[in-house]
Amino acid sequence: MKELIVTDRSQQRWILICATFAIFMANLDISIVNISLPVISRHFNVSISIVSRVVLVYFLILTSFLLSFGKLGDVKGFKTVFVTGFFVFIAGSFLCGISTSINMLIAFRVIQALGGSIMTALAPAIVSALLPTEMRGRSLGIVGTSGALGITLGPAIGGFITAFLSWRWIFLINVPLGIIAILIGMQVLPRKKVPVADSMVDTAGSVLILFALMTLLYAMNMGQEKGWTSSPIVLSFAFSIACFTAFFLRENKISYPILDPGLFRNRNFSLGAIASFFVLMVLNGTIFLFPFYLEILRKLATDKAGLILVVPSAVMIFMGPLAGSISDKIGSRWLCAIGMFLCSAAFLMLSSLHGNSSVAFIVLSLAWFGFTAGFFMAPNSSLVMGEAPEEKQGIASGVMMLVRSGGGVMGICFFETVFSSSLPKNISMADMNSAQCAISPHILAEGFHNAFLFGAVLCIAAALFSVLIKQRHNLPARN
Repeated sequence: MKELIVTDRSQQRWILICATFAIFMANLDISIVNISLPVISRHFNVSISIVSRVVLVYFLILTSFLLSFGKLGDVKGFKTVFVTGFFVFIAGSFLCGISTSINMLIAFRVIQALGGSIMTALAPAIVSALLPTEMRGRSLGIVGTSGALGITLGPAIGGFITAFLSWRWIFLINVPLGIIAILIGMQVLPRKKVPVADSMVDTAGSVLILFALMTLLYAMNMGQEKGWTSSPIVLSFAFSIACFTAFFLRENKISYPILDPGLFRNRNFSLGAIASFFVLMVLNGTIFLFPFYLEILRKLATDKAGLILVVPSAVMIFMGPLAGSISDKIGSRWLCAIGMFLCSAAFLMLSSLHGNSSVAFIVLSLAWFGFTAGFFMAPNSSLVMGEAPEEKQGIASGVMMLVRSGGGVMGICFFETVFSSSLPKNISMADMNSAQCAISPHILAEGFHNAFLFGAVLCIAAALFSVLIKQRHNLPARN
């Protein structure tokens, strides 16, 4: 592996910039879209249920191919695959920006997500493989922070772009930025390849994950509208279970799995991953649903709503390093558990919001949410990665990305389902956009109330799984 290390200081900096920018852009296009969903919904005259697929399909495709694209980078070389990812991402972004129907927009988000999945999968691997050991920990920290920064700035950037230009520019802005990133990547990334024991990529495994998630999300997204006991929904759930079962059976049998089942035989790794899954459900479900509260019920302008949505992520970025430092001294288990118990209080505050809630109380509730969630993320990552063997750190990192992305997908789906189930029986989600003015604020507030109470339950579940972890006080430090 030593022959892969880049020794030129200037090239090292540009490699880090390239990887950081990739993660930033991929994450920015998650949150930058959320704030504009009500506007896109009105533009195409479609329901919340339908417009939510603009976000869901991005998460779905990005999540399904993370592990395969990571392996593909090892086999074909980081430079070739990584730069191709940028090309695909900006092509998808351009097509999204010129979409003339909601179905076109959803389809082109698939293309954008494929590029985002390549960028997300390979950016940490590039830093880990090409930069010297003494730079690795700090550099991976910078890459991780850039992802959080993308999530943080997304609502504000998206709000201002949508308010003063058009929702189309939240996609089109990626084109010039992506071209710059491609030029940098082609110049600074070496063509060296990481030696691999085998060159096979489990494409079938990725396809099984894709269909398992796709049918599960379809059932969750359309269950309220079509009826939970209707044939399409029941068959979708059954097919999803079958695909998940086939995937895990396959990964246990083949010699080149994209998901190492052995990691989940470690009790602490499994409990930490499950807790992380619940927390990412909470984070992404809230980020998805809250713009609708601010813009539909609270009737705030898009740019103001975007600024408010910056609050929890900004506080989390501030709390992350502090929580990580504390966890190094006292361990991660209780920080994670206490943080999530306190976070459930934040969701009790959010569940009390109504159409006349003060902006100050909204900001305070979101700040408390960010503060308490910030005590979970870094300690949980440290604990889970600390449980993985040295020779499986890369695989463990990929698994964690998959679990967290999957949690994000399910969070959006479950929060939307809980909200929509609170609507009157004579109003379907398909009528939501046109009927929202006819629905009383009290009924809308009830929907948000139930969704945020569901968030409180998830926080408590994450806390309980964290408590079950057996803290090992003498684990070696990981970079």
